[in-house]
Amino acid sequence: MKNSNILNMTRSFIRTASLFLRGTIKRELYPYDIFMKTIHYLTLLQKHYNFHAIKIRRKYLNLKGTYAIIYVLMGLYSELWDVSLKRIYHYNEDLDVILVNPGGFHSDKAINLAKSYGFSYVELWPNNIECAQNYVINNVIMSPLVIKIDDDIFLTKYTIRNLIRAYKQVKEEGIDVGFLAPVLNVNNVSYVAFLKTLNLMDEYTHLFEKPIFARNWRKQKIWYDPVVARWIWENSLPLNHIAQIFAKKNAGLYEYIPVRFSISCILFERAFLLKHYGFSSAGPRATKGDLHIPIRGTIVQRDEDSINFYVDNEMHTRILVLDSFAGHLAYFPQRELMLRWFLKNKGKLLEDLKD
Repeated sequence: MKNSNILNMTRSFIRTASLFLRGTIKRELYPYDIFMKTIHYLTLLQKHYNFHAIKIRRKYLNLKGTYAIIYVLMGLYSELWDVSLKRIYHYNEDLDVILVNPGGFHSDKAINLAKSYGFSYVELWPNNIECAQNYVINNVIMSPLVIKIDDDIFLTKYTIRNLIRAYKQVKEEGIDVGFLAPVLNVNNVSYVAFLKTLNLMDEYTHLFEKPIFARNWRKQKIWYDPVVARWIWENSLPLNHIAQIFAKKNAGLYEYIPVRFSISCILFERAFLLKHYGFSSAGPRATKGDLHIPIRGTIVQRDEDSINFYVDNEMHTRILVLDSFAGHLAYFPQRELMLRWFLKNKGKLLEDLKD
């Protein structure tokens, strides 16, 4: 199949190149037309790259075949795994869970946690997070519904169950779904819903700034200011207690997300992503210590860019499920301070598991 796809694209390119050459000779086309067509074919090659530029390094599967499946994108926050994966273990609604580790970072710890919790594990190389996810979605996952979670997300007892309930609700209403997401506390869009639900709008405005999500994220303190992230988290604990407020106060409610949205925790239909050739990849990550630096391409996008584009292009929708809540540790500019905060408050993120 792989060689057949390359052969078909090559034949198509040769036929089109021949037509364009004749058109240029007849002065029916300009050099710029040829340039744009070349870009188009590079895009076709990119679609092939999205699925095949990856190698399997280790794989351990323990799948029951549930109607929805959770995969966890690993590698950035190994310090959090003892808590974030434990919460997934408690609140996965008995769904299959796969830990996906592009690049094999802290692989022994990751696979040991997978086995201890009864999860599956796939480790890939090189450190290309888009191609790794595409491989797993296309070759390992067979469930029609997919829930993607980053390793710095902390689930509550309502996160997954209310996401799935909301998905069923909007499908019954005839809505074409791109993806659904819970309210995340540290998120440059859903933090507004967080503040509204907990009656914290005035306090946040007084302390920091007026909360407006329809602004470039780099202009928002919720994205770049670690003091804001810490304040948000101080108003997020115990997680299950806060989640219960969302579940009761916002029961059955959702709203449309009109702007690009983070994909730290989303539910989507597997067929929708595969229709669009998976997440578009900007190439592997170069590493410098613990910092993962994307190698940027000229015609490619990344996982978050691409799925938001697919949603808009297909006139599907992004949905914020207002009675589903989860914690997100921080954005990159806040990481150093919030990791220190996490280590001091680790117990507080586990104590509500008794509820």
